[in-house]
Amino acid sequence: MEPAASRRKVLFVEDEAPIRANYERYFAAHYQMAFAASGSEALRRLESFEPDVLVLDMRLPDTDGVALLQEIRASHPSLPVIVTTAYVSMEPLMTMLDLGHSGYLVKPFNMDDLAARIDAVR
Repeated sequence: MEPAASRRKVLFVEDEAPIRANYERYFAAHYQMAFAASGSEALRRLESFEPDVLVLDMRLPDTDGVALLQEIRASHPSLPVIVTTAYVSMEPLMTMLDLGHSGYLVKPFNMDDLAARIDAVR
């Protein structure tokens, strides 16, 4: 296992507790992690945690992922964002709005696929 200081910092924005628990269990040895269950919490964690990569669920209880991503892009234009959603139809909207993301995964997805995308972005 790499020392914590050299591991990538990943902020997971996901409102479903079982999915957050899966992320934590699966990635504990690989990344420094922080979690947010809502858009407002994500914005607070973004400033205090300063992630290298953001994994963003598109459906959140207090905002939709598109609005949140627009807000994040305004303050963190180069932050790599990997989008997760249960809806295949989000891709055209993301492209149309030119929200620049570093990957897109439709739930349910394989954790190895997510790890590969996190490791691939710089």
